[in-house]
Amino acid sequence: MKTNARILTFAILALAPAAGWAAPGGGIALTAHDFSGKAASGGFTTGSCTFCHTPHKAISTLLLWNHTLSQNTFSWDVPATTAGTTFPSFVGNTYGGPTAKCLSCHDGSVAIGDIAWFGEAPRTGNAGLDSKTHGAGDVFNVGFGGAMKGNHPVAMPYPFSGAPNTYNGVTTGSNATLTEFVANPQPAIRLFNDNAGTISAGAVATKTGIECSSCHDPHNKASVDDLFLRGTVGGNTTAYICLKCHIK
Repeated sequence: MKTNARILTFAILALAPAAGWAAPGGGIALTAHDFSGKAASGGFTTGSCTFCHTPHKAISTLLLWNHTLSQNTFSWDVPATTAGTTFPSFVGNTYGGPTAKCLSCHDGSVAIGDIAWFGEAPRTGNAGLDSKTHGAGDVFNVGFGGAMKGNHPVAMPYPFSGAPNTYNGVTTGSNATLTEFVANPQPAIRLFNDNAGTISAGAVATKTGIECSSCHDPHNKASVDDLFLRGTVGGNTTAYICLKCHIK
């Protein structure tokens, strides 16, 4: 992922997020996901949406996705939860859930500026807009090399309506204590449904699961802190992110 000097010269510092921090829930501007205003060759300037979306020549029509997807196979260090719910492996550039979009930047295998289209030209591989990645030591790295050890399960079923659900080929484990989960954590938590491999937003009985964006809002519209979380990181009230789903 080298920078092509004929296309663009970006120092890593130049790729730092916009200065300051928008108020939680205030939108993407001035957050860590705002890369707007970066000067590029040819007189172009990147917008806040550039690295994830494009109105033309996107990788996929769904979300008009622009960022090159990871080719890593993501998996955990254990086969199943203590309740018997299998941890599924999934491939970044074939999995249909939004988690694949998040990991395309955060697993550190693809440069932030490795995108399908910008400024009337493809910006992939060595011609990408930048060489910055979330490397192994980056605090924002998740799933480096495909290893999801120690991370909250994603691409997994959620026991919606207090019942076993099947999602991404996995069914809630037979030993799950269903009464320890909030039957319907929406709208605080965003749930998804899997219809024969087609994943879309919204809970559907027996087909519901969770993704990265169940707890994080990358656009900072439903966020309550600078981690894009949909709940607080501490405390024991219903605002606490863990208690949005877990009854403890």
